[in-house]
Amino acid sequence: MWVTKSYDDKFQQEYKIERKLLEIKGAKHTLELFNSQAFDEIALLDGGLLLKNLLCVQSEFLAHLSACSHKNPKRVLIAGGFNLELAFEFLRHSALQVDFLQFDLKVLESLISFLPHYKEVMDTERFQLIPQLSEEFLAQNAQEYRVKYDIILLLESNVNANSYAKLLNDDGILIVRTPQILLDVQKVRMQLESLEDFAIKMPFFAPLSVLQDCYIFASKLYHPTADIQLQRADMLEGLEYYHANLHLSAFVLPKAVKSALFGAAKN
Repeated sequence: MWVTKSYDDKFQQEYKIERKLLEIKGAKHTLELFNSQAFDEIALLDGGLLLKNLLCVQSEFLAHLSACSHKNPKRVLIAGGFNLELAFEFLRHSALQVDFLQFDLKVLESLISFLPHYKEVMDTERFQLIPQLSEEFLAQNAQEYRVKYDIILLLESNVNANSYAKLLNDDGILIVRTPQILLDVQKVRMQLESLEDFAIKMPFFAPLSVLQDCYIFASKLYHPTADIQLQRADMLEGLEYYHANLHLSAFVLPKAVKSALFGAAKN
């Protein structure tokens, strides 16, 4: 049997599975969990995938790339998605408070055996699960919302990134998921152009990721390669994926892509 991940109807990847372990329908999302010889387990979430033995790729990469690009991050918001390992990686930075925005708790709780550090994260004082903050709330109350963040990760598509950006501090960093850059470079350009009030806007990708996830790094102050905190990046222990050289290589794009994004990307 095979499970399929599609990319905007342009191409798809198939992953061999052995059997389905469970299926859960939450308030908005549907989770299917499969056993896989190659990846241990595969979580299929509305077409998106999490691969159990490669969770480190997304979680280490996004957490440490953003945290090591900021001089002194204190508070992080992870909005959307179910990869609680992101919070675990952020919590390696001793000063960070991590807020995890996800209201579909039925689905999140069903991943307790899939996510290796689920209980450890939930029991950490510097972690907070936020179940009810909506995009409508952000649009209407961003100016009055008292909490400000140094880093915000937006892991779902079709959200208003500028609404969340209003929750950033003046030196804040916003990470946004994008379409696959090689296939949809014009969509990525439009996404870059839609981001307001950022001095730096740079597309990047996770090197050697089988899921081919791509993102935008948007910052009001910090540059992800010029301002990388090398001592902090090199001091991290027990990692499987992230390191300083990989951080720097994530922003190296093909020449044709750089030309197509010229003027929209800011570096």
